[in-house]
Amino acid sequence: MQQSDLAPGPTDVNRKGVLIVLIALALAAAGAGGAAGIFAARGEQGLVLLSLFCVPLIVLLAYGFYRRTIVPYFRRLEDANLELHLKQEELLDMKDDLFIKFLGIYDVNYAANSPRLFPDRLNDVADITARAMEADVCLVFLYDKKKDELALAATNGYRGHAVGKTRIPLGQGIEGWVGRRLEPVMLKDFSKDQRFRELPELTLSEYTSVYCLPLYVYSNGALVGAIEVLYSKAKNFSDEEINFFTTLAGIISTTVQNEDLQTELRKMNMELEQWVAEKIEELRSSEERYRTLVEHAAESIFVLAENGDVLFANEQAVQFTGLGKYDLVHKNLFEILVMPGAAQQLLAEAVQNRQTVRQGDLRKADGSVVPVEVSVVELTLMGKRFIQSVVRDRSSVVRLEKLVEEQKKELATLRKPVKD
Repeated sequence: MQQSDLAPGPTDVNRKGVLIVLIALALAAAGAGGAAGIFAARGEQGLVLLSLFCVPLIVLLAYGFYRRTIVPYFRRLEDANLELHLKQEELLDMKDDLFIKFLGIYDVNYAANSPRLFPDRLNDVADITARAMEADVCLVFLYDKKKDELALAATNGYRGHAVGKTRIPLGQGIEGWVGRRLEPVMLKDFSKDQRFRELPELTLSEYTSVYCLPLYVYSNGALVGAIEVLYSKAKNFSDEEINFFTTLAGIISTTVQNEDLQTELRKMNMELEQWVAEKIEELRSSEERYRTLVEHAAESIFVLAENGDVLFANEQAVQFTGLGKYDLVHKNLFEILVMPGAAQQLLAEAVQNRQTVRQGDLRKADGSVVPVEVSVVELTLMGKRFIQSVVRDRSSVVRLEKLVEEQKKELATLRKPVKD
């Protein structure tokens, strides 16, 4: 911006001085002319000459007054005006710079949280950071906890083949020192610093200045990596650049930690899903074996609710009762068992995880009654409690017992003495 755009220059001041002198001259001439006319009318020639002599004197006095008082005032006013305009231009430049930095923060935050793959997001972050910091190179390192190393994870396009290959032990080199001490490093000429270690894959000695920050999450004290920018020319970092780069490092640190947590969560979910699938398969196999054993058992087996309702009955139970499976599973077991007063006791003992055996009768679909032996025990399937009941046909046992009793009676009769 030129000086004429900011404040009046010396030419303007001279013009003002000439204008003031002309005005003073006109006023003096008018005043002197009027006085001379009055004195001439009175015939006082000496006073007329004196009046005419005062005209240039008044002009000289006016000009002298202007130079001693008005000109310095205008000079100070012009200097203040110029300084004000310069401050205004400086503020506008700062505003533009802050706006550019704000856009940089927005772009980094957007790139870090975009739906792209994590390596691509890191490359975008490195590229935006390099542009916002006006750096030649931006390198992003991630911390490998198992190996206690910083691994190069992204660049702004510089030596991309070194990504994943360059590794720096924590505590070694400028980057390792930053990661170990959790302190920033700003060097105008880092090649002269004793902490500097050349990395064959990167050849950083081609550059002069460096600014390196740890990627550290202060909320939980976790180191996740380091980020640095390099410049080919010597550079001093301003407070605005320091604050801006620190803000970017905070955003990137949180993003990296979130990605680590999501990766760990995905791994845990996969392991959990695999474990659940294995357990489901084991349970399915166990249930299949149980179902196979129950279906092919020679005894009538029922699975009951805690109130005695039939939930499942095997094929032998269907054949033994003469009821269809659909009709059977919609009955209470004690509707077909004749066990006066023993039903509730059986269920209560089963719920208490006590195996109980009782004898009674079973009423078949055709109305016939068959003596049976009933055993009940608690059963847990898929975390739910049930009651398993096994009903055995005692018809043959009863017949044998009856036959034995009859034989005992016959033997007792034969042993009696025969009367003459």
